[in-house]
Amino acid sequence: MTETAADITRRREGGTPDPSLDAQAAAALSALFDARPGVLADLEKVGPAHAHLGQERQREADALQAQTTAEQHAAGVTAKLDLAGHRFAGFTLGAVIVAVLLFFDAVPLNWAVQAFGLPNAATWLVTGIMLVASAGAMAGLELTRDEPRQRGILLTLMATAYVALGVLRTAFLVTVADESLAVAVLQAVLLSAISAGLVVCGSAVMARTRPLALARALSAAKRACRKTVACRQARRQVEEKMQHHWVVLQRTLREWSLTSAAPAEVSQADWATALEHAMSALFPRW
Repeated sequence: MTETAADITRRREGGTPDPSLDAQAAAALSALFDARPGVLADLEKVGPAHAHLGQERQREADALQAQTTAEQHAAGVTAKLDLAGHRFAGFTLGAVIVAVLLFFDAVPLNWAVQAFGLPNAATWLVTGIMLVASAGAMAGLELTRDEPRQRGILLTLMATAYVALGVLRTAFLVTVADESLAVAVLQAVLLSAISAGLVVCGSAVMARTRPLALARALSAAKRACRKTVACRQARRQVEEKMQHHWVVLQRTLREWSLTSAAPAEVSQADWATALEHAMSALFPRW
């Protein structure tokens, strides 16, 4: 049964594919490429751009997936280690500040260790051991923040250690430096207070410093976000290039379709649409 022009138009307006007309449009495109080398050259420009666009879209999709995974991991680590959101200092910054505090703590500790009357090398060795103890006290104060009993025991031990150092320093000043008892006690108390204050400051810094696992997770999420943004920008640039080539090709096709004879019982508008569909079929997902 032969279709009328009305049937063809009605079928195409309903969105039903017409394999016969599509095949004729594809053949007409092949004839156009053979007859006009310039159009084929334009087509050869669109091909690589389309392939590049596909690669950039895949890269963006992979980057977005990696970003989602990294952000989910960071959210999980944050909920575990910093649910209240109090830790705002980076791990590196916090470590540097704690190291500086320990450096300053070495001075009063060294003066206190001099009370043992050890040789210079042994004095600095004991000072280093006491610096390690100070770092442990900083970490202990932070770890026992929510444990009142353990925190009380730690504070008692710290107070005992500072009192012992103060007594030793007082005895050293009185017997060796021939200072008065009042001056010796004042100096010893000040040294112990300075050292204790530095330890408390270090503990406060640790309380606001992100743990290494959290810092790494957040850093990975930021890197993944930056990569996604870079991939999105690269994809948009390739799309603009593809769009430029595509517009040139489409304009050439429309101009040619106006002078190309449509098949029997097919309107010129349907024929132009079929040609555009055939051209689009060469570049899927565009």
